[in-house]
Amino acid sequence: MGIPISVLIVESNSDAVFKTIGEIKSKGFRPLYRVIESPLEWEEAVYAEDWDIILCTYESPHREKLKLYLQFVKDKQIEIPIILLSKKETYSESLGYMKEGVSDVIFSETLERLAEVMERERKSLVMRKEKERTNVFLFESLKEIQFQKFALDQANIVSITDANGIITYVNDAFLNTTGFEREELVGQSHRILKSQDKSAEDWKKFWETIQKGKVWRGEITNTKKDGSPHYVETTVVPFAREDGSIFQYIAIHHDISDRKIAEQQLTYDAFYDNLTGLPNRSLFLVKIELKIAEYNSNNIGFPIVFFINIDNFKRINHSLGNEAGDEILGIFASRLQEVSGSEAIITRLSADNFAILKMDLLVIEEALEFSDKILEYLGNLIDYKGYQIYLTASCGISSFGTGGRDSEFLLRNAEIAMFEAKDLKIGSTCVFNAAMQERIHYQLDIQNDLKKALEAKEFFVCYQPIFHLETKRIDHWEALVRWKHPLKGMISPVDFIPMAESSGLILPLTRFVLEESVKLIEWIEKTNKIPISIAINLSPHVFHEQNIFHWIVDIHKSQNIRYASIQVEITESLAMKNLSETYPILSNLIDIGVKVALDDFGTGFSSLSYLEKLPLSTVKIDKSFLHNASVTSKEGNLFHSIIKMAHVLGYDVVAEGIEEPSQKELLENFGCDQIQGYLISKPIPFGEVLPFLQNFKP
Repeated sequence: MGIPISVLIVESNSDAVFKTIGEIKSKGFRPLYRVIESPLEWEEAVYAEDWDIILCTYESPHREKLKLYLQFVKDKQIEIPIILLSKKETYSESLGYMKEGVSDVIFSETLERLAEVMERERKSLVMRKEKERTNVFLFESLKEIQFQKFALDQANIVSITDANGIITYVNDAFLNTTGFEREELVGQSHRILKSQDKSAEDWKKFWETIQKGKVWRGEITNTKKDGSPHYVETTVVPFAREDGSIFQYIAIHHDISDRKIAEQQLTYDAFYDNLTGLPNRSLFLVKIELKIAEYNSNNIGFPIVFFINIDNFKRINHSLGNEAGDEILGIFASRLQEVSGSEAIITRLSADNFAILKMDLLVIEEALEFSDKILEYLGNLIDYKGYQIYLTASCGISSFGTGGRDSEFLLRNAEIAMFEAKDLKIGSTCVFNAAMQERIHYQLDIQNDLKKALEAKEFFVCYQPIFHLETKRIDHWEALVRWKHPLKGMISPVDFIPMAESSGLILPLTRFVLEESVKLIEWIEKTNKIPISIAINLSPHVFHEQNIFHWIVDIHKSQNIRYASIQVEITESLAMKNLSETYPILSNLIDIGVKVALDDFGTGFSSLSYLEKLPLSTVKIDKSFLHNASVTSKEGNLFHSIIKMAHVLGYDVVAEGIEEPSQKELLENFGCDQIQGYLISKPIPFGEVLPFLQNFKP
């Protein structure tokens, strides 16, 4: 049949209500429930039923009324436990309401512990009501001495002391709870229980209250015989003679250990990382603020933050599994503690990100030495279940003052410096400076202005000719997008293309380049009867979603553009990222007559063996291969070998970045098919393409 329970649910989201009811029922409860959607229903609903539990969401509109709900329950002395359902992002904030009267906090996404907490609070409520009935009975019965023993036996945990606080009686529940024998307690004061949470001032106020004949109520943390803590909610009732002098005190205790332990666990979860036991981000920021305050007050302990990221940690999870990854993160955290010193404050921020706060370094040179020491120590091999794992880490440093004057800025700027270090060389260290911040702001401005730039038509396309060495003619052109910002002027593609990729705007941007190129093809071919072919660079988004294939087919049908007038260029890393997806798309393009070029060969996988796996027309060799190349040099022999291999596979070869006549001559000797670079022409705008073709002389 299930355990009957009456539940008042304060929630405006019907999906969340169904999920909550389902979770309650799945754990064996048979709930009688009512749902409050509007705060206006609160007062009437609370009185409508003798509820066992109130489940309250920490979402609007109830979130704003939560303090009023708690105050109402407190003012009306309504003994119904309130459990707060909170999302993880508001967990720390909602935890604070436990001081206001909330019994527990549960993650609303998973509802973990909900059934356990409901059962605990239901039993606790029953016990409290029983305690109230017992107390009432006790207070009435104690007027008549013959009922005293009966009342004491009915109470949960009871102890009696004389006017001096010497224990004269304890019941069996008291003995069972504390682990002491009766002989060990009677004749002793309550100091034998070694209360852990009360100061001398607290005890002074306690005695002042009960010696005046007033009842004292509060929570006490006692110590059991085995040394473990024991939490009780205690009511101390003084008894006086006719002359008003106190002759004994009766203490009625209610065991709240389960609740207090749950609160401690919740606090731990809110401020510590469960995997490593280190402080989490929230607590780390608080500790930084405390150290900043110390430094500002006493000029002691200069705060410096180190932001550390494990390089390429995903490969551990992918190759050995998440469980292995967690264990290795634990080892990494232990090494950070070993090398950082006891005075350092260390946190695991998220995933493979850690941070260290040091206060004993006086100059930035010492911070760099400390960082080198850390990275060297972390680089020692880790023996894990027969594997030897080598990790590197990158570090960013942010010091108080230049890196910010509050915790958020110090940590954020240390992270910025860490990313700067990764860009320069993984496994290295960078110190935050103002130039990094300016660069970040510049990049944010670029990202924010991208969409507006597309709408405002700030982009335009330039075209760079590619020269055929044997025919001495322009073979085709490469379309290169450019951005003229109204305030910043020309923006480098190095700055805006990655932003377009990450924001998804690369799709409309590529479509724009294709449409502009088609306009040029129409003008040159149809109007001037000169055949032309233009290559478009593809991003992973455009490529893997096959947008480019459908775009080209649609343009061919609507505008009668030759398929051969359009070429596409892909990078090595894009092509080889997922060969099973790459191959059919390339094949479809080649089948309809579109040429496919592999761009920047030598900067990605750099493996000739991959070339035979891809359906290609052309291989474009990166300009870096020409450095120090000559007919007899190793670099020259390598370049020559690549050209021969590409020819064996049936591909044309384009050499990029050609600026000197000597390079052109060398490539002719090597049998290279085509060249591209400033020696032939820089990228030129739409209107200059036809004059260039008409006046071009090799």
